[in-house]
Amino acid sequence: MARFETVDVCKECGSCGGTRCAPVREPHLRSYDGIRFTADGFDCALPVSIDSHSHCSYGCLYCFSDSLVSHAYSTGRPVGQIPLSQIERILAGEGGKRGASIRQALRYDSRINGYPCAVQLGALNDPCDHIERNQGWLLQFIDLAIKYRQPVRISTKGTTLALPEYQRAMGRAPELFWVAFSIISPDDELMARLDRRAPSPTERLATMATLSHLGVKTALRLRPMMPGASDATPKHPRAYKELIERATAAGARAISTEVVFLPGAMAALLKSRWATISSLLGIDMRKMYGTFGPSQSCTRPAYTWTENLMHRVVESAHENGLTVGVSDPVWKQLGDTGCCCGILPDDPVFGNWQRESATNQFLIAKATGKEICAADVIPAWAYSVKLSEMVNLGTGPKNMCWRLHATWADKLYKIWNDVGGQRSPLNYFQGALMPTRSTPDKGLYYKYVGLQRHYPQSAVGWSNALVYPRLARRDVKP
Repeated sequence: MARFETVDVCKECGSCGGTRCAPVREPHLRSYDGIRFTADGFDCALPVSIDSHSHCSYGCLYCFSDSLVSHAYSTGRPVGQIPLSQIERILAGEGGKRGASIRQALRYDSRINGYPCAVQLGALNDPCDHIERNQGWLLQFIDLAIKYRQPVRISTKGTTLALPEYQRAMGRAPELFWVAFSIISPDDELMARLDRRAPSPTERLATMATLSHLGVKTALRLRPMMPGASDATPKHPRAYKELIERATAAGARAISTEVVFLPGAMAALLKSRWATISSLLGIDMRKMYGTFGPSQSCTRPAYTWTENLMHRVVESAHENGLTVGVSDPVWKQLGDTGCCCGILPDDPVFGNWQRESATNQFLIAKATGKEICAADVIPAWAYSVKLSEMVNLGTGPKNMCWRLHATWADKLYKIWNDVGGQRSPLNYFQGALMPTRSTPDKGLYYKYVGLQRHYPQSAVGWSNALVYPRLARRDVKP
């Protein structure tokens, strides 16, 4: 901590009167288990996530982690911080059974060029926010990553990494870090109201340029794309195109993209936030998403509504030489790589990502015509990880049985073979994969058929669902 230059966060931010960051000024934060297998393990190529803190001080209106009790400020819980000693024990191979499973997921025994699979830092909370400015946790974590040659993919909206002490720390091994900046619009004025306490898009792009110059790999995280923000605003008529060009100029190598989803069940706080978002965007988001079919835990729009913007984002990215990763389950076929972050498999440091993911197998099926089954998307580590470590199972006899006996592999197998389920390949990819046959030992096989554009000549935007409401249904029949 000697290298950390303390910053008075209230002077730095000034928008909340200290209510968000005051708890972290205590000498000892509560312990927080911030390392886990990602709940997006079905289609994610980076299966291990780390969050430095249990809370985020930015308070972006559309933040999905605010619906998680353990991460929401509305609960009144004090900020938690994961002990670095807990992470080091795992990286050193001393983390017990759970640590062994995490090391297996990180491919420590199958390094490529000496590197394991990268960890995600900042999946639920921003590791470079005002809390970090008070704590300096990330400075010590950088030292730890360098010590164990652990690649780290950082997701942030912050500018903290542009500070001299962070540049000095990362500059010792810049090849180990890949920083993806979350920016959904170049409109600073609009984003000041959506990303309430976060730095402006212009400031984030400046930080991206600083890190790129340092030798750190950088990328644009254009997600979640939102109508009235990512497609066009009054001052930015081609917002997505301008943003991609500015990110390219700042040194970005890749783009990861996804259209916004709405939480299916909203408490009063989330309803209020989405009402504010709708007012800012000029679109009733909850009413619009209600036209896309039954509410789900993550309600996503129909591909006929997103087709034009998704295609044009990808076209613009390719024109600027960026690798495209598609995080959105819809239009996965537009991705260049099976890693949603936009990391290519031949990257000398970050290329050791998990191949057993639905995204990667989807693109293999597209390229080769291969039929794919559940075994293709279940990684070896999933057979030793209890389902209760991945998801909240709730109460009741059935869930108790799952908690005691089921593994993540069991869950993946069930998802894959439940044709009517929300997360089945048929519905999740909205018909881009279709079932072909079933066998007693491996269950359902799927083949790639892809999604066709219905209105390729339409103006860029989100109007298809409004003009053609009957095409906005997400229901898919095999």
